[in-house]
Amino acid sequence: MYINDPQFGNIVDFDQLRQSILHLYNALLPDFDMHRSLQVGTELYGDEPDVMIAAGASMLAWMTIIAAGEDEIAEELKDSLFTLGWTEEEIGSDLLSASTRAAPLNDDPDCVDYHLKGRKWLINNSYHADYHTIVAKTDPDSSGPRSLSIFLVPQSSCKNWQRLETHVLRRMVLTSFDIDGPGRLLGKVGHGLQILQRMAMPSKYQCAYVGINLLNEAIPASIEHLSKKRIFNENPINFSNVLRQMYNIVMGAAVLNFIYYRALALSASNFLQFHGVMLKSWLLLRANELLGQNLLVVGSKGFLADSVIGRNAIDSFVLPVFDGHYTINTLMTAKHAKRYLGARRRANVAERMATLRHGLAGSSSGDPIRANSRVLRNPDFFDYAGYIEDLALPIDLDARRIVTSVQSLTDELNHRDLATDPEHRYKLGALLHWMEALLAACELWKATEEDEYLNAVVMQHNAFVNQFNQVISESALGTGFLPLMRQGALRNLEAPRDFLLRLYRVAQQFSSPREAMAK
Repeated sequence: MYINDPQFGNIVDFDQLRQSILHLYNALLPDFDMHRSLQVGTELYGDEPDVMIAAGASMLAWMTIIAAGEDEIAEELKDSLFTLGWTEEEIGSDLLSASTRAAPLNDDPDCVDYHLKGRKWLINNSYHADYHTIVAKTDPDSSGPRSLSIFLVPQSSCKNWQRLETHVLRRMVLTSFDIDGPGRLLGKVGHGLQILQRMAMPSKYQCAYVGINLLNEAIPASIEHLSKKRIFNENPINFSNVLRQMYNIVMGAAVLNFIYYRALALSASNFLQFHGVMLKSWLLLRANELLGQNLLVVGSKGFLADSVIGRNAIDSFVLPVFDGHYTINTLMTAKHAKRYLGARRRANVAERMATLRHGLAGSSSGDPIRANSRVLRNPDFFDYAGYIEDLALPIDLDARRIVTSVQSLTDELNHRDLATDPEHRYKLGALLHWMEALLAACELWKATEEDEYLNAVVMQHNAFVNQFNQVISESALGTGFLPLMRQGALRNLEAPRDFLLRLYRVAQQFSSPREAMAK
């Protein structure tokens, strides 16, 4: 998977990647089976994040061609490596300020041949790619969503590559480079942003998949290490403080696993976008935190170069910003607040449990590239508190108070003219993510019938409450604070290693269709 390149050192073997990537493209289409394509990626590239992200970037760029309606070009170039040529150094994720220009080569109104000129920055695969999907403007004075177009640019139109060294994923090759040459229009002029939005949704699931794999490598490795290491003639896992920390980490990671596979199982529904946005922002940030805590518990050995514990903690920071900053995704969620909090439809617990238990065995992704974007922007929310009540948890969780309190908070923000302020829009979007995580934790308990996960529910409740109370405190709002809940006691354990690993495996069962069907 890696080679020692005379120019770049130890990097991804892009020639090997080019030879295998066809299998990844074929796994995705024609049925648009996202989970199958991710499984094929794991089979081909293991759990190596440098290679998986390099392959994922090429696949997403190839999907951009399909999102533009250029299926014949996509089929013809299936043996090629691609890049996502979006970002420029001065603008970051503000694509509408792109300075790269595209001029038609003739006066034909249907002309698809253009000359592109500009510079792109922080582009993965770019030095070794065959083609680049480039965001550019045909009118330098234009602005707004219809100012962008997408072009397919061959490697021969690019020059002056400069590698950008990074602190993360150091075996990838990210560069800045100049474009000065021919390219082909993909789709229609001015439809670039629409094409990117169609393509970008699967990327949220793919980035989350890598993040979950980082967790699932590092946390069991920590449990094993703490079960073998000796301090004061004892294994650290047997110390109550270490066990408590690892218990909390396992509980948090179990919920993240379930949230990911829950989103995938429901991705054929109109919740595709809502869940995808949460994966790309909330879930990946939580993965960062858990991997960091996991590294601190393990200590010095986690910093060694051959340790997945430290490597995964560091590499995880790239994922929330891979295709747009996590704040943008959270702001997208804030617009759902009124409908999310006010929904009255009663969801059927038995139907959702059947979907979640069998999810990956019988689900399909719903083809997000060709899905109706208007439907995806308006998911069919249901009565949040009523659903949690119907789950019949044997703990005193007051979901109605949660909904009422968040509604009171939004009312106060509106009254104080703060609801459109970016700070409070972000905070409101984050609170909805925390509420959805609590809902997922409740479903995790119901779907697994594992009573230990009642503590995971309490942890998610308390994490939400802390965020909610912090919003009130920071903005000096009058909305009342919410109280915390008490966890069940962590019992004395004779075999803490086996206990922690079993809890983690229970949450991971939803990643396997066979295990899910056998449940």
